[in-house]
Amino acid sequence: MVTSTSSSPAPLLHKCWLARSQFRSAIVRMRGSCRQKRQLPSRVFATQASATAAKATATPKTSLLGSNEAHVKAPAPSRLQEAAQAIGGVPKVVLRRGKTALFRNGHPMVYSGAIDRVVGKPQPQAGDAVLVTDGSETPIAWGVFNPTSMFRVRIMQLEHEANQQHQASLVLNMPELIASRLHTAVQLRTSLALGTGLEQPSLHSSSSSNGHTAPTAATSQAASANGTEASSALTTATSTSTNGADSVVDGSSDRQASGSQASTSRAESRGSSVYRVVNSEGDRLSGLIVDRLGDQLVVASSAAWVERYRDVITQQLQKACGTSNAPVWRQSKDMLLEEGIQVTAQEPDRDNGAAPSDAQVQVLESGIKLWVSPSTGQKTGFYADQRDSRLAIRHLSQGKAVLDLCCYTGGFALNALAGGAHHVTGVDSSAPALALAESNAQLNGWQQSQYHFLKDDVVKYMQHQIVEGKQWDLVVLDPPKLAPSRKSLNRALAKYRKLNTLAMRVLKPGGLLMTCSCSGAVTLDDHFMPALREAARAAGRHFSILRSAGSGPDHPINPGYPEGAYLKNLLLLVA
Repeated sequence: MVTSTSSSPAPLLHKCWLARSQFRSAIVRMRGSCRQKRQLPSRVFATQASATAAKATATPKTSLLGSNEAHVKAPAPSRLQEAAQAIGGVPKVVLRRGKTALFRNGHPMVYSGAIDRVVGKPQPQAGDAVLVTDGSETPIAWGVFNPTSMFRVRIMQLEHEANQQHQASLVLNMPELIASRLHTAVQLRTSLALGTGLEQPSLHSSSSSNGHTAPTAATSQAASANGTEASSALTTATSTSTNGADSVVDGSSDRQASGSQASTSRAESRGSSVYRVVNSEGDRLSGLIVDRLGDQLVVASSAAWVERYRDVITQQLQKACGTSNAPVWRQSKDMLLEEGIQVTAQEPDRDNGAAPSDAQVQVLESGIKLWVSPSTGQKTGFYADQRDSRLAIRHLSQGKAVLDLCCYTGGFALNALAGGAHHVTGVDSSAPALALAESNAQLNGWQQSQYHFLKDDVVKYMQHQIVEGKQWDLVVLDPPKLAPSRKSLNRALAKYRKLNTLAMRVLKPGGLLMTCSCSGAVTLDDHFMPALREAARAAGRHFSILRSAGSGPDHPINPGYPEGAYLKNLLLLVA
C-alpha cells in the first residue's frame, strides 16, 4: 500500500515574505537614488549662482558693461519726469494699490482716500504743482495740490498728453496751461455760433427804469398765431435732447408753418449772448466756471488754485473773449471753506470795469431779451444750461395754459409766451427773481393779461390748486438742487416724489410735464426715474417719455467724470 505525504507550508510562506521584503528594500533604495539625482542640479545651480553673485559684487560696473552678459537698459524718462527734474524736484502724490487705473483713465480729481503717501520736502501747499504716481512712483499725471480739501489733487494733464509735442509747453506750467485751456474753451463756443447777440450790450442800475424797448418775442408770438398743429410742434420739440438750439429750430422747417414763422424762429434761436464759457471738469479746469452774460463775464470760483491764479485767469479770459470789463468774481463760500479758504464779502472792483453789485445786464437768449444780475443773482446770475429745453417749451406752448414752477426769472415762462401760449403762470419763492421775471415780460412787450407771476411755496400752491380743481395743459417743474451731496440723497428723493406727484395732479389728462433735476448725486436710471414712477402711482396717473435731455453743448462733459452730467430734463406725456 502506497501512502502519499505533503510538505508543511511554513517554509514556502517564509520564502515569499522574505522575497517581498527584499523587493521593498530595493524600491526604497531606488527612490532615494532618484531623489539625489534630481537635487544635484539644483545644488550645483545654487552654488554657481552664489559664485556669480559674489563675482558680480567684486567686479566693477564698467567691466560688466563690457561683458557678453545680457544687460537690461532702464527706460528713458518721460517728458513729465524730465520737466520735474529740470524744475529741481516736484513733490509726488503716490496712489494706493488698485487706484491708478481710475485716474489714468481720466477721473479729474484725486480723493484723499486714494492716496498712500506724499513724497517731497517741504510738503506741497495749496495750488502747488505735484506729480501723481503709481505705487512705484512712476508718474501718470500732474495736477494742483490742496492739503485741506477732500480733493487732494485736481489733475491738469495726463502723462501720455504730456508726451505730445503740441502740449510740451504746458507740462507743470499752470499759467501756460490756463491760457491754452481758456483759448480752447472760447474757440468751442465760437464754433457753436454762440455769442451772436453781443453787438449791443446794455447795462442799467436796478434802481433805474426798466428801459423797455420794442418787443422782439412778440413777433414770434404773432407768427405762431397762424396756427401749428400740436403733433408737429411736439415732433419739433422732441427731436433734440442735448444737441444745441439750432438743431431744434432747423427741424421746424418740417412743420406745417408759414415761411415767415420758420425764418423768425431760426433768427431767434441764433440770437444768444448768454452762455457758458468754461465748464469746470468738462473743459479740464476743475473748480472753475465762467459764464458770459452779454459783455460781462462772471467767474464762479470753488477751488483754491483758482483763487491763487486769479490774476492769470482774469487776464487770459479778457484776452480770449475780447472783453474790456473785468470779470465779476463770485466765490462759492461753502466749497472754498472746504478748500481751506475763508471768504469775506467783497465788492466788485469798479476801477477795473466790473459791474457794480446792484447792476443788471441785458442779454439775449434765443431772441428773447432778459435782464440778469451777474453780482447778486443765483450762481452766476443766469441758468444757461436749460437754453435748449426752454426753446423746446416754446414749440410746445401754442394755445396752451402753462404753469412754470420754480420759475426764477421766467426763462421757461417767457419762451412759452413766445410760443403763443394762451396764458402763463409762474411761481417762485424769491421776490427779487419774480421782479426780474415781470420786467423781462414787459421788456419783450407782452401784456399783463397774458401772464401772472406770484410769490409762493410751490408745494402749497399746487395743493391749493388741487383743492380748487385747477389744471394746466403744460407744466414745467425745475426745482433748485435738492441733493447737494449723497448724504442728502434720500431726503431729496422724497421731495422729488412729492413735487412730481402734485405736478401730475395739476396737469390735465393728456397734458405735458417737463420735470427736471439738477442734483449731481441723483442719477437718471437709479434715482430720478424710480421717483417719477412712484409719483405717477401716487397720483393715479401713467406717463410716457417723449424727450430726455441734459445741458447744452456749451456745457461739455468729461467722460472720466460722469458726475458732470448733473442735469436731467424729461418731457412726459401724462395720461
